[in-house]
Amino acid sequence: MNETTQLLKRKIRNKTILAFFSLLAISIFITPSVFSKEKENTPSQFQAKVEKNYEANFHSEWKKSLDGSQQATIEGKGESALEEGEAVIVIENIKSKKTTIYKLKNNELSQYTPKYIEWIDENRLFVIIGYAYGTVTTGGKLYELNIKDNSVTPVIEDLLENEEIMAVKVNKNDTFTYKKHVYDSDNYDYSESHVEEISIPLPKSKGAMVRNK
Repeated sequence: MNETTQLLKRKIRNKTILAFFSLLAISIFITPSVFSKEKENTPSQFQAKVEKNYEANFHSEWKKSLDGSQQATIEGKGESALEEGEAVIVIENIKSKKTTIYKLKNNELSQYTPKYIEWIDENRLFVIIGYAYGTVTTGGKLYELNIKDNSVTPVIEDLLENEEIMAVKVNKNDTFTYKKHVYDSDNYDYSESHVEEISIPLPKSKGAMVRNK
């Protein structure tokens, strides 16, 4: 009887140890992926390609540079740049008719797209890059694209996860005004959100950062 009892206790002990290590494995390999949220990196570099006789056919309104020598549009998202899918930035030299296409690099599965553009001067544009699909987010992150050397610089780097830039307007007094969309709940419900308008100085040089307010 004692031998049977000891055998039963040994089996129970072995099962307990096995269950413990199983739970430990779950806590190590599964829990971090469930409870930790890695910050996604939005692609912010463009591949530039020059084309002749290019015609945009599913694009937003053309926007002329401040000196009137060039015009830019977002091709691939329709007249209001609100359709789903990845788009490209098209910049045309009005005099030479030379067109440069800017397509996001390292954009796996075409998850991201330029959503909004605004000229800063004859060589730089503000570009908002956000999700290409879905209607949960309407904006994205704000960058400066320099078309002389195809460099991209973040303009506002400290946005919170519940914040996004929706639109930008360049003012005449060397400032710009941006619309920031803020979700007020963790559900990212558009009905539980608000929009803030903030005016700050224009970025003066490459690499100049602007803090979120």
